[in-house]
Amino acid sequence: MLESFCPDQITARLENIDQQALLDRGIKALLIDVDNTLVNWRDDEIPLVRRRWIEQAKDRFAPCLLSNTITVQRVEQLGQRLSLPAVGRWGWGRKPFSGGYRQALQLIGACPTETAMIGDQLLTDILGANRLGMYTIMVHTLSDSEFFVTRINRWIEALIRAWLVRRGRWPTLQPAAAQEPEAGDER
Repeated sequence: MLESFCPDQITARLENIDQQALLDRGIKALLIDVDNTLVNWRDDEIPLVRRRWIEQAKDRFAPCLLSNTITVQRVEQLGQRLSLPAVGRWGWGRKPFSGGYRQALQLIGACPTETAMIGDQLLTDILGANRLGMYTIMVHTLSDSEFFVTRINRWIEALIRAWLVRRGRWPTLQPAAAQEPEAGDER
């Protein structure tokens, strides 16, 4: 049962994900979490290195932003800035429930088995995507600043992770994809 929480891959940051390796796995679409995956919680500033990663991804995949949020307009605005479809959901449609995932998949014309979900939370991003049969990539959270419920969830996630580690089910951290360093990549 707890295997449903186990990501297929772990990497430090979104920009460290090897896009060619995803293509080689047959991945054609990406669902990307917003808060603490793409940007810091409640932040609208998208660092340059992540914007560049997204631009490359748009040439290779059908990407879509997917967020649990009360402020749907903010997620839609981030999507507009990146020229990406965006789905913000709250209530029963939020992750890990299937409504937001299904809406995002429909927007980009993708099926779950050819889609990767990228996010920073086991209880939402990873669990929901695993239940639908997606490839799951967990990234380290960008900031300690989070929604209060997320802070509670982190304790539960730590227990689940410890259980999976003890049983040899937790994946090892993937190294960063080869990238050319450029000046000013911070923002």
